[in-house]
Amino acid sequence: MKTVAVFCVLVAATLAAERPSNCYKTCSGRAKNWMKGDHTGQNNRGMVKVEVDLTPCGFTSAPIVHTMLNGVNGNIQTEGAASGIRGLTKAGFRLNIYKSDPRRGVQPIFAGMAKSYKWEILWTASGYGC
Repeated sequence: MKTVAVFCVLVAATLAAERPSNCYKTCSGRAKNWMKGDHTGQNNRGMVKVEVDLTPCGFTSAPIVHTMLNGVNGNIQTEGAASGIRGLTKAGFRLNIYKSDPRRGVQPIFAGMAKSYKWEILWTASGYGC
């Protein structure tokens, strides 16, 4: 009998924690305000980043985020667009990008280059808003 009571309490707690489906939302945008990255290397030119503000989306907890790097040049040898997310909260995140070449290692990249290549992060965030 005690086992059944504990099971019922656990199920009730789980159901109470679920949120209504109308609270789930998706928000998307573009980020292209490039700046010096978090880990730039010895020459301060090894990484760039963007910061994304999610406050207009109204999430109540950190959402699930997907990102992609778009541009007209130099984005094929980059790394970090899908895995470089840092500091994800309901209010936003930052994303670091670096450029590498299998033969030459990490290549110089700085904010001016990212802007001239017309790089932009296309992002989509999904989560709860109530």
